[in-house]
Amino acid sequence: MKISYVIALVIAAATALWVLSGQVELTAATAPEAPAGQTEAEAPGEAAVPTVRVARLQAEPMVNDVVLSGHTSAARRVELRAETSGRVAEVAVARGQPVEAGTVVVRLATESRETDLERARALLAQRRLEYDAASQLGERGFQSEVRVAEAKAQLEAAQAEVARAEIELARTAIRAPFDGVLDERPVELGDYLNDGDAVGTVVDLDPIRIVGFVTERDVAIVERGGVGHARMIDGTEAEGRITYVSATADPATRTFRVELELANPGNRIPEGLTAQLRIPVAQRMAHQVSPAVLTLADDGTIGVKLVDGDDVVRFQPVRILKDTPTGMWLAGLPEDATLITVGQEFVVPGQKVRPVAATAAAATAATAAEAR
Repeated sequence: MKISYVIALVIAAATALWVLSGQVELTAATAPEAPAGQTEAEAPGEAAVPTVRVARLQAEPMVNDVVLSGHTSAARRVELRAETSGRVAEVAVARGQPVEAGTVVVRLATESRETDLERARALLAQRRLEYDAASQLGERGFQSEVRVAEAKAQLEAAQAEVARAEIELARTAIRAPFDGVLDERPVELGDYLNDGDAVGTVVDLDPIRIVGFVTERDVAIVERGGVGHARMIDGTEAEGRITYVSATADPATRTFRVELELANPGNRIPEGLTAQLRIPVAQRMAHQVSPAVLTLADDGTIGVKLVDGDDVVRFQPVRILKDTPTGMWLAGLPEDATLITVGQEFVVPGQKVRPVAATAAAATAATAAEAR
């Protein structure tokens, strides 16, 4: 081989080495550094630590309720009946009208009753004079004790006759026994009533009762005098007191009657409305959460995902105690728990996460929105 070829090969090799050495230095000089504060797990080419939104929860007192379905019922209901016979001479109150105790609802014709009363009073006056005269003569020894006793008996009989005539006359006026509402009145002007015929129904709606039936399991924890809450079908809510708990069960349903009594001014709550009765019976510590945070384990266990002190996800089984319009009450959580509220479906137990409090997450989202 000629010497010129050898020199050319040496020069080419040297040039190639020089070029390669420059590339290596350039690569080393321009390699990017990991951003400050980024962990090894966040370095390029590796999975980043996911961010989840969390909320700090503290156990709160939760009142456990016995919830019953029931209906409204009048506190008192009386069916008025005629106590004597006669023709209806006056109908004083229309159906549905409020009445006060003693108000005349229906009046019967008096017919001969007033005359009978006047005659009885006249006879009473006569018997009183006869008795007074017999008593004076008896004191002087001019009248026997038997005659005085007879005069006294006749006087007392006359008094009884006056009382009977007064009662018979008073029975022609059929009155309301208490304040209430005349709910039914089957008689009209001119009807003839016999003793015992129905005249009308008076109901007392203030206070009003909420009637429900409690099961055998819960009857022991429902106490007379306790507080109860009623919710009517129209959304009306009221608070009252338990006034009655049955001592015996219904033979057909094996349930016990419970009555809640509450004020009803103006009779605004009618009888017969469907109502829900809630009776607080116990208190315990629990956590109230949104149903959206609940999740399922692989075996179907209901629970939530928490973040521990090392920012690692933990699955915590729970038991649902009560579902309310404001959230679910859960048992089984630590008294102080950090709950994952957003992102729980994208992380698994044992995974490290970056927890962000709800307020901080909201601020970050607002900043990002402004930047856009």
